[in-house]
Amino acid sequence: MDIKVTENAKSKLYEMGVSEETFLRIGVKSGGCSGNTYDAILDDNMSEVDEVYFSDGNLRIVSDKVSSVFLDGLTVDFSNDLIEPGFRLTNSNAKGSCGCGSSFSTGDPAPNVDVSFTV
Repeated sequence: MDIKVTENAKSKLYEMGVSEETFLRIGVKSGGCSGNTYDAILDDNMSEVDEVYFSDGNLRIVSDKVSSVFLDGLTVDFSNDLIEPGFRLTNSNAKGSCGCGSSFSTGDPAPNVDVSFTV
């Protein structure tokens, strides 16, 4: 699994509370103009369907097995730009995205699961 987290994103995640107990949960759900959207939240509760897909020190990215197929090629970045600061989740395997960049398509349908995460 190829997941990258930039130094800017790591710094911001640690600032927000990532620790030995708290991890970044990333899920994928159907939605947006292109079909799939990433959702993320800081969490400290692993369920039996969760796996760790990225680990670097205390920073861990956790996802359920259904969403994990959309994590390969993911880059997590954080930008402080004035127009739209925040996290950027981009996937090098995406075949398309909407104009605002909030959704993507891979050619595969998004999982039909009810997940809701926010950062």
